[in-house]
Amino acid sequence: MIFALATPVAQSALAVFRLSGNGCLDVFAALLERPILENRRVCLRNLVLDGIVIDRCSVVYYRGPNSFTGEDSVEVFCHGGLAVISSLTSAFLSLGFREAEPGEFSRIAYENNKLFLNEVEAVADLIHSEDVERARLSAAAVSGQLSEVARSIGEEVDSLRVFVEGSIDFSDEDYNFLKEGGVGGRLRDIKNRVVDLIDSCLVSTKKMSKRRVLFFGPPNTGKSSLFNSLLGFDRALVSSTPGTTRDLIDSEMFYNSVSFELVDSAGVRDAGDLIEQKGVDLSNKEIDEVDLVLVVLDGSTESFLPVFSEAVRGKNHLFVFNKIDKGDGGKGFNCLVSAKTGEGVQDLKNLILKSIKSSPIKSKKTFLVRGRHLSLFENALRQLNECELKIKQEKNIDLAAEDLRLARGCFDEFLGVKFPDDLLGDIFKDFCIGK
Repeated sequence: MIFALATPVAQSALAVFRLSGNGCLDVFAALLERPILENRRVCLRNLVLDGIVIDRCSVVYYRGPNSFTGEDSVEVFCHGGLAVISSLTSAFLSLGFREAEPGEFSRIAYENNKLFLNEVEAVADLIHSEDVERARLSAAAVSGQLSEVARSIGEEVDSLRVFVEGSIDFSDEDYNFLKEGGVGGRLRDIKNRVVDLIDSCLVSTKKMSKRRVLFFGPPNTGKSSLFNSLLGFDRALVSSTPGTTRDLIDSEMFYNSVSFELVDSAGVRDAGDLIEQKGVDLSNKEIDEVDLVLVVLDGSTESFLPVFSEAVRGKNHLFVFNKIDKGDGGKGFNCLVSAKTGEGVQDLKNLILKSIKSSPIKSKKTFLVRGRHLSLFENALRQLNECELKIKQEKNIDLAAEDLRLARGCFDEFLGVKFPDDLLGDIFKDFCIGK
């Protein structure tokens, strides 16, 4: 029997514990002041240990196999005080529960055939989604839509393989399995479905997880101060000494349902020492890796505008004039701010969001998949093409059947399931051979 805190360990209004394991309902009942008799219904109960009330909680029973894991499960919604969380953790341990390993609930769900393997992976992708569009695409996979498409195609491949195997095993029969079974036309239909499936998939990449925004410009223009101001706390060291920032410093900012990774960089100049020069080199290289470049200048460096315009040519960029508390900004800038006073910082956030959303993860694709998933679908299509060629030539039909077996194997691997390789029973089931 396992348990886990499903919410962060932090003081909050609410915390959620999940427990799972065959027989766990009876074990958990030892904590209840009054028993729970109903399944899948929220019940308000005092949890008591050694005669002391730990907390008054909402409790839900899920009797297996009708639960996420397929086992008896409990969800406990308690107050989010750290003392309450600690007391309940001790109580569960005293009853014989152990703390779950990372992903163990999902692993058990997969082992109990409650989730296909790709759905388990989609759950992880959904949890780590930092973009609304990415979450939408992941949710479609979690819901089972993608699994159903892959399962359906796999079954069609198997059904077709019955006819191809039949033409081999019963070649002396009058019944023409290939012709009467319409193998050629059905094979083309399956291929078209696989092509449509491939076209509906968007491969998840690391770049999708966050939009990277680089602070770029000469030393002492207030890049680090502006970096800290956008974050709302001091992340980067600020100093009037040129070359203080010698390496890339990054931190996450979440604004209007979009996650950004802000990257502070060394001031671009002829560096004074080797270490500083490496920081400058990193800054120049990072331009090609980010989604947006913020060129930060001030009153003393605004004459550099043409130089930096050339440096970011062809890149998504904004020119930001900092230190407007010391004077008016010049022409040619997208935004005027003061990292010191906060003036214009909110406008800059909105401008960053607008600039980033010019190239969001907007897609007409239906599913977000991993690279290996797409490789499996593409490999399945290659096997189907090989099969079609052999069928047209009416040669090596045994190898054509093998192509279909391998194609089906791709979908089985995607789903994380295995099927017996004996199709003779299917042949006898579907056809009255009679001999």
